[in-house]
Amino acid sequence: MSDLVSYVILGLSRGLIIGLLALGLVLIYKGTRILNLAQPFFGLLGAFLCWWLTVEARFLPFTAGSRPRFAVAAVLALVLVGLNGWSLERTLFRKLRRAPRLVTLVASIAIAQGTLGIVTLLFNRNADQAEQVRIIPTVLRTNFVIGDLGVTGGDVQAFLLVPLIAAAAAIFFRVTRFGVAVRAAAENGESARLLGISVDRVAVFTWVVGSVLAGIAGILLSAQQGVLTATTLSVGFLVRALAAALIGGLTSLPGALAGGLIVGVAEAVIGGYFPSTIGLPETVFFAAVIIVLVFRPHGLFGTPEATEDKVAFVPSIRDLPAKLRESEFVPVLRRGSLLTVVVFAVAVSLASGSATNGILVNVVVYSMVAVSLTVLMGYTGVISLGHWALVGVGAFATANLYTKHHVPFALTVPLVVLIGVWLSVLLGLPALRIRGLYLAIITLAFGYAAELYLFKSDSLAEGQTGISIVPPKLGPVNLDDPSNRPLFMVGIVMLLSSIWVARNLARSGTGRSFFALRENEKAAATLGVGLTQAKLVAFGISGGIAALAGVLHSLNIGNVNSVEYPAFTSIILVSMVMIGGLGSLTGPILGAFLVFGLPFLVKFDNQWIVPLGTGALLLVVIVEAPGGVAGLLRAVQRRVLGRLVDIAEREERPDPEVPPPGAQPDLVT
Repeated sequence: MSDLVSYVILGLSRGLIIGLLALGLVLIYKGTRILNLAQPFFGLLGAFLCWWLTVEARFLPFTAGSRPRFAVAAVLALVLVGLNGWSLERTLFRKLRRAPRLVTLVASIAIAQGTLGIVTLLFNRNADQAEQVRIIPTVLRTNFVIGDLGVTGGDVQAFLLVPLIAAAAAIFFRVTRFGVAVRAAAENGESARLLGISVDRVAVFTWVVGSVLAGIAGILLSAQQGVLTATTLSVGFLVRALAAALIGGLTSLPGALAGGLIVGVAEAVIGGYFPSTIGLPETVFFAAVIIVLVFRPHGLFGTPEATEDKVAFVPSIRDLPAKLRESEFVPVLRRGSLLTVVVFAVAVSLASGSATNGILVNVVVYSMVAVSLTVLMGYTGVISLGHWALVGVGAFATANLYTKHHVPFALTVPLVVLIGVWLSVLLGLPALRIRGLYLAIITLAFGYAAELYLFKSDSLAEGQTGISIVPPKLGPVNLDDPSNRPLFMVGIVMLLSSIWVARNLARSGTGRSFFALRENEKAAATLGVGLTQAKLVAFGISGGIAALAGVLHSLNIGNVNSVEYPAFTSIILVSMVMIGGLGSLTGPILGAFLVFGLPFLVKFDNQWIVPLGTGALLLVVIVEAPGGVAGLLRAVQRRVLGRLVDIAEREERPDPEVPPPGAQPDLVT
């Protein structure tokens, strides 16, 4: 019994902080209808700023590291985090106010990546900084024991401060005029505007306060854990906050805090009674999120809200005019472009060494994942934040079938693809009842559960050690060649096969049903499109291609383990395909090269350049260049084809000064 009490107290302490983060997330969602996936990274930024101002800054009063200095530093850090939220609303999200929710979701992904890149650049960019021990002091010195549990000052701070913040928020929203205005604008923005309530002021307020709440949560969590690291608040804390918000209700502020307590206590009890089962709490969260969204999508305390019928997620890449599309130059130009890229890649591989070829193999892997995401996101408008986990499933399936069970490699590959199809269809079953933002949350929770539980299980991964795999020899082709060149060539074949499948799918009747589903589900159903079949087919084909990419990835890394498949990579993948241009098949491949190839080939500091660079590029794409790189290339293609067609028409047009053969001369009297 004493163990249970200890676990509950520990869970309540952690749950209050999770609830505080979820409270800010729900507040921003209520005020702007934006699901801010950058919320925990705002907390990470606030915690690092607080630590630096407490320990390193020279311009603040009091002794460095002292509690008075910490109090001043905490206030300054929260002011800076609040200003960050204010600037984001004014400069970015106000422009996207009428955009579909999935577009703003992707914009928040860009902010999350950029914030992580900034934190890494400022505080964790070299080995000395990475090894530095960072400790945020606690205001309270209280330490005592309950049963077997030691309660620290960080725990007591959470017990005292979070309820005070929740009570102040409740009073503000129920008593003050502006608090009531915020609630009214959250319920119906148009009606609030007619009543004279400034929706702009409400949006700014919710972003500032939501960001500050994330900063407080980050500081409290860092003080509670004792040590601040770059992974203190990341995807794991985001999944917990989203689970709390969904359980309590994404539109309920009290529900967010209650959901945080439920998540915190459940995690502590499960982890306490099953300490040897790594990742079990995260798997339980994944199951809980699905159950809540399927049977009670508005949560325990929230209210039902309408979902968007029109996805309109894919940025429009202008089609060629009919005159150019029917030209004989189009197929020649397309095939020539593809052939040029392939020949160039092969030439680079032949002239490069082992390291460069290994990077090129990785680019091919990510390009295949980009094709699979294009089938799902580009064709049907369904966003996936857990696709890298499907690549991990393909890699672990390859290692188990080929290495452990000695299945011939020629048979292993199709079996792995079938496993990817089967698992993706299972993952797509909730899509029959859940759409939009909520489905994206399910895929994110799946990716996190796979990283911490599935990929560390003894049955699949032999624990945390992983499974070693030796690439096979396929006739004269030795995939274990030290140069990595044969592996790259086989990867090119796999990539071209994936493109061929995706392109032919788009031209089929099934592909047309995908596009109808993407634009408007209700209208597609009215026209007789089978929504169930279309969604499951899209998930299955996308998962099969991702699993095939896992085959290639497993051969390239040699040892398949959970470290290779972090959940955050799935978020970067979404940025990758958007930067390349989601409305085409070639665009995401270019995005894969820009995000995962170029920084490694030129030896950038990838710890910060990849998240910061992809975040910045993604924001540019969303706001200024909706078609991405593919859209820019399509504009160039349109001009080239236009010139070629004009030249061809001028050559075929008869010269007006030379009469055609057989024509009678025009006699002038």
